[in-house]
Amino acid sequence: MQQQNLTQPDCVDATLPPQESAALAFQHMLASYASLIVTPMVLAGALGWSVDTTIFMLSACLITSGLCTLLQCIGIGQIGIRLPVVQGTTVATIPALIMIGANDGFTAMFGATIIAGGFTFLIAPWWSKLLRFFPPLVTGTVIVIIGLALFPVAVMWMSGGQGFGEQRVAIEDIILGISTLLIIMAVMRWGKGFISRIAILIGLVSGTLLGVLLGKVDFANVANAQWFGIITPFAMGFPTFKLSAILAVLVSMIVTMVESTGDYIAVGAVCDREIKKKHIAAGLRAEGLGTILGGVLNSFPYTTYAQNIGVLRVSGVRSRWVVALCGGFLALLGFFPKLSAIAACVPLAVLGGAGLILFGSIACTGLKILKQVDFDDNHNLIVVAVSLGLAMMVVCNPTFFSIFPDWVEMLLGNAITLGGLSALVLNCVFNGSSHPEEALEVAPH
Repeated sequence: MQQQNLTQPDCVDATLPPQESAALAFQHMLASYASLIVTPMVLAGALGWSVDTTIFMLSACLITSGLCTLLQCIGIGQIGIRLPVVQGTTVATIPALIMIGANDGFTAMFGATIIAGGFTFLIAPWWSKLLRFFPPLVTGTVIVIIGLALFPVAVMWMSGGQGFGEQRVAIEDIILGISTLLIIMAVMRWGKGFISRIAILIGLVSGTLLGVLLGKVDFANVANAQWFGIITPFAMGFPTFKLSAILAVLVSMIVTMVESTGDYIAVGAVCDREIKKKHIAAGLRAEGLGTILGGVLNSFPYTTYAQNIGVLRVSGVRSRWVVALCGGFLALLGFFPKLSAIAACVPLAVLGGAGLILFGSIACTGLKILKQVDFDDNHNLIVVAVSLGLAMMVVCNPTFFSIFPDWVEMLLGNAITLGGLSALVLNCVFNGSSHPEEALEVAPH
């Protein structure tokens, strides 16, 4: 492995000037913010939480996300992957949490979250042994699927938050999304040095200012939000541990671990770092510990966010210390609800315009890995073709498996999980399992 130059922004361990680091960290924060608040907002709507409870949960999720991100980026012993990854609440557990919340309340939700975190922490070393089943054929396919599966999210954001076929898209949202996309591309094309690296941030800020002019930014929540808030452990009650609730969240966490494994591999490819068993185990330990912390601090299970991999790819800055600073910003937002409300003013259509580039860049990373694969071999062709097809089946029709029991739909109704499992199984069927030293050769050194 070549010696890395710590003065170069594409080095994982690089430390950049404070002003540059702050701007780049803010860029990561804005790119992830919409996803960070999805889980508590969906749960609030489904379970009928009050405004005060919802704001409290949002703050708890932000603080815990920040702490988990710091843990992953900096690392403590064998905990934390020490790569630039952003942690946030996983949507995979939403169906289970809604069911638990409706039947057993907050305490059962947090109890199941704590047990699920402990399970993830303890199983991490054994889970990492699955890496022998992740040669470039599988890793490249999974990363392409991650990027493609996120495109509907970008389209939904560009539609102002409306799902497919629900209503016509407002012209203001179209203008905001396309304008943001064009601004980012222009900055990347003609910007020099540091300016080109914060193209996403410039696009988000410019798009938001345009949204103000078009009347698409509402500052009412900023005015009503408190300046300071404190999150205390077990504020919603001491956790209770119900077997059915625990099992429901554990199934969701297995789905999350499959996704996280793919995300770690994608980060390694972008950062030119070979991902080994120890890295996967360290990353999953951090997610497990973060999930335990989530249950203690009135939050939910945590995972690695794929959209920030796109930020790494587009900006060319791979410093884990920049992303660690992003974690600090997220924790800070949780203590200052008014600042959090300001960050939430970025219109969804603006995030959608940026998302098209971010998610597309993830898919391109997967395509780069697949260049190593011999597609003259029909076995390899079948593995990729069928896995992409199955994943797109769920992307195009999210309710495809709704006729099956909830646990089946939870497992197969996720495009990344379905496509990833397909690639794993088909590769074993057609090619056999790879040797450990052959797996995960995603980036030459």
